[in-house]
Amino acid sequence: MKKVQVLVSLLLLFTLFGFVVHNDSEEKRKIEKRKTVLEFKETETKSSYERLNKLLKDFSYQYYLFKKAKLENGKYVYHDKDLTIVFTVDPQFQERLEKKFKYFKIKYGAYVALDALTGKVLAAVSSLDYPDLTIKRTFPTASTFKIVTAATAIETGIADLNTSFICGGHDDSCSPSVWLNSRYRVKRNMKDSFAFSSNPFFGNLGRLIGEENLLKFAEKFGFNRKDYGFPWGIIRKPLDGYDLALMAAGLGETRTSPFHEALIALTIENQGIMLKPSLVEKVYDSDGKLLFSFKKEKLAKVVSPSTANKIKTMMLMTVKYGTVSDRKYFRKLKWQYPNLVIGGKSGTLSELTYPEGRCEWFTGFMEYGGKKIAFSSLAVNGSKYYLSGYELAAVASMDFVKLNSTFAKN
Repeated sequence: MKKVQVLVSLLLLFTLFGFVVHNDSEEKRKIEKRKTVLEFKETETKSSYERLNKLLKDFSYQYYLFKKAKLENGKYVYHDKDLTIVFTVDPQFQERLEKKFKYFKIKYGAYVALDALTGKVLAAVSSLDYPDLTIKRTFPTASTFKIVTAATAIETGIADLNTSFICGGHDDSCSPSVWLNSRYRVKRNMKDSFAFSSNPFFGNLGRLIGEENLLKFAEKFGFNRKDYGFPWGIIRKPLDGYDLALMAAGLGETRTSPFHEALIALTIENQGIMLKPSLVEKVYDSDGKLLFSFKKEKLAKVVSPSTANKIKTMMLMTVKYGTVSDRKYFRKLKWQYPNLVIGGKSGTLSELTYPEGRCEWFTGFMEYGGKKIAFSSLAVNGSKYYLSGYELAAVASMDFVKLNSTFAKN
């Protein structure tokens, strides 16, 4: 009997000990599991913030992800395991422009629109044949570079809107030798020379400005910058006085992208202040927590408000009576929407890299319904085309006005 009691006692003791050991092991496993989950969440959060940091510091990365975005509740949105990114692009404006590109059979073209008061990207459209022309930065600036030349001259006090020169050759002459030596000589002032894109006037103005000043202000406008993964334009030092004159007139080897052109227009429209362009509106983590919300950011003060307003005046003249005033869609635009304020600078030069052809720019701004937009339009055309690069800007402006007029009525 005593042996039985001893055996029962030992059995109870072992059972109790085993239970304690089992509970202790189970508790340890639970602690380890919680620790692992916390470590995973910490790693995931770290990964989210690393991705967010990269996104906000690299415009090219923003653009790459935007191209993968899908429409959700009236916004372009991109999802991955770490982040949900909401983009600034206006889907209705974007889609209207994409339809116009197809309708007009724009084989090689691009259009970029920025909110001039914030720097948000509102549209970024490329032709189907070349879907990434908005970030291609080797297009010749052509006469849009006259914006930089004029701003340099005004800001340094070398010239103003009514400054006049006796210049040789016709407005579209492309030879510094002709500008200096031609028997055909005409008195030209800056404001009319800007509106009609007179190469002789701006070539001579460039030589007065000098290499140092012109390069200094070109860099202020963003040429040769390397930050932010943005498709900044490219400029090199002129080889000699003739090369300087060509560069100032927009005939040199100065290159840029549609995004950069739109940013130059924004700088003029925004009183000489360059804002940081962004495609990102909001960013959430995998739990739906808001990690980032867009805030306007200043990049640089490029020129004074007075200089910017004078350039803006000349850009308005370009549409009112200058190089694009007699174009079909600009005439239609002015007739149908008299309350729209629109100005810009045209530019034409042969593009020798892909896609080859006649490179036509219109870089400008528009104001309507309390909104201020900076934009650039580009078409590279061969012998046959359906819409010029200049008139692409007018067609896009019509879409913008129609869209905002509809919202105003509703």
